[in-house]
Amino acid sequence: MLLFEDYRAKITDDIKTVYADLDPSDVGFDRTGHADFAFRTFRVAKSTGNKGEEIFSKVSSVLSGKNYIESVSLEGPYINIRINPSTILRDLDESVEIKGQFPDTFQDPERVSVEHTSTNPTGPLHVGRIRNTLLGDSIARILARYGYRVTTQYFVNDSGRQIMALYEAYRRYSSGKKPDMETILWGYQRIYAEMDKDPTIENDIRNLMNSYENGDLELMDKIKAIASVALDNINRSLKSLDVKIDDYTWESDFIRSGELAEIIESFSEFLKDEDSAKYILNPDEEKIFLIRGNGTSLYFTRDIAYHKYKARTYDWIIDILGEDHKGHAKNLQFVLKDLMDLPNRIDFVFNAYVSLETGKMSTRKGNAVTVDELLERTKEEALKIVSEKRPDLPREKLESISRSVAKSSIRFNIIRINASKQVVFKWSEALNFEGDSAPYIMYSYARSCGILKHAGNAKPNYENIVPQERDLIVTMYQYPYRIIEAKDSLRPDIIANYTLDLVKKFNEFYRECPVSGSDEKTMGKRIRMVQIYKNIIEDISKILGIELLEEM
Repeated sequence: MLLFEDYRAKITDDIKTVYADLDPSDVGFDRTGHADFAFRTFRVAKSTGNKGEEIFSKVSSVLSGKNYIESVSLEGPYINIRINPSTILRDLDESVEIKGQFPDTFQDPERVSVEHTSTNPTGPLHVGRIRNTLLGDSIARILARYGYRVTTQYFVNDSGRQIMALYEAYRRYSSGKKPDMETILWGYQRIYAEMDKDPTIENDIRNLMNSYENGDLELMDKIKAIASVALDNINRSLKSLDVKIDDYTWESDFIRSGELAEIIESFSEFLKDEDSAKYILNPDEEKIFLIRGNGTSLYFTRDIAYHKYKARTYDWIIDILGEDHKGHAKNLQFVLKDLMDLPNRIDFVFNAYVSLETGKMSTRKGNAVTVDELLERTKEEALKIVSEKRPDLPREKLESISRSVAKSSIRFNIIRINASKQVVFKWSEALNFEGDSAPYIMYSYARSCGILKHAGNAKPNYENIVPQERDLIVTMYQYPYRIIEAKDSLRPDIIANYTLDLVKKFNEFYRECPVSGSDEKTMGKRIRMVQIYKNIIEDISKILGIELLEEM
């Protein structure tokens, strides 16, 4: 049930009784906060010659007599329309009671690919890249909630120069030791430290790349085995943040299958030569290299093959990329759409990077702050706060709460900021129980559980709505619209910031509108409001990855 669409349809039908040629798009959801809906009168005024006051008089005479309308007012060329909160509350309650959730469902059968993370398997997952992961995971959850058939994907680099350096480091320094994460990472850092001093390293890496792309299957298998160790470590970190990847595709798959050669051949009419390297020109006359002078492919070429593979299965392809990949995305879009004429919808979502208050991170230099370290440190900080707030709880319970708070805080603190803006992760903000944070949301949810635990079964009366009740009711009913808005713009921060607004409205309601101690009908109404609120927060938590607790 999408209540705002139902109300908009009712408003449109009623206005059509006086303006039969009304364009339904002129009645829209109001984002200013002045009303619930706004009717833009420009088109009607132009087609009828009626002035604003005359249009308002006719529309007001029709709408003001409807039970579902609270008020109608004129503001410049807009007619502001507010829905009766008693009607909204009754409809919300019915949705939760009958369907078990609000909103009930959207529907969209399209198949969607969301590729995120795809960090090179050359070390642990570090904080600087985690925003890409959380952004992609949250977008996938939003689309799945809407009804799309979503597959999350990871493109594993086991073919590029960095992975060759990783393998060469293992070959040189491991002394035949079975590959583990510690050995791999130590060797990777060492080889970059020694590269400037030892020219044989670069030569050996180039030779590996040539052998690899010439089809040395034994070498491919060895490199994949090394990369798999690092990938397993990355996956454990993803799991610790409740991130699940559905499909892994290895770059080497396209070398083994011969698809890279087929792609190069398909571009033969566009190919140009420069010192044996092959390139094409984009619309800006910039060179897009596909093959190096030594005959090996570039990542861009392998990415074309990967997107061709995805286009065979998915209607909508979404890539989550760091902001430094905008040029890559522009060229990829040109190749896929202009040269290959793929019909699929393809979107790129860019994100700025995350840093800690201590500064930037780099895997190659060996001073990266890993996601595992961030999670452990955040749990320690959360434990201090939770222990102060709940000294009555046993240690085991405090540890459990702290783990949930830590994971939820990291996810929310990063997702709530528009992806285009830089994020500096601060524990003082992420763990603030009274600020714009996951603990703030979690604590409010626990409060709603406590209210309902002691609530009776009083029959509700939906009338006599006071301002704090109205604010909460209207904010709750906006939830489906926010899902659609986030889906259309691929912006999870819309849901995150809506949630903060919803929690603030609930806390104001809690302070000003006591549930217990009210008369039976008022108590019944407020119990139902708390139940609806709890239901919506539970739904939101699945999108944002917040781990809710009934007690904190």
